[in-house]
Amino acid sequence: MSENTLKNKVKCGVHNCTYNEDKACNAEALEVNLMDGNDKARISDETCCSTFKDK
Repeated sequence: MSENTLKNKVKCGVHNCTYNEDKACNAEALEVNLMDGNDKARISDETCCSTFKDK
């Protein structure tokens, strides 16, 4: 599997992110962190994509 194919498997719905290309993340790497200093997430709303970069 090529590196580009792997990247396109990550969907992105943030239209103003620099890495969003046709609703797919095109960043070299992703960083997802916890919100609010929690030590673990129970639902997706308690996480955030730290790779986000505004266009």
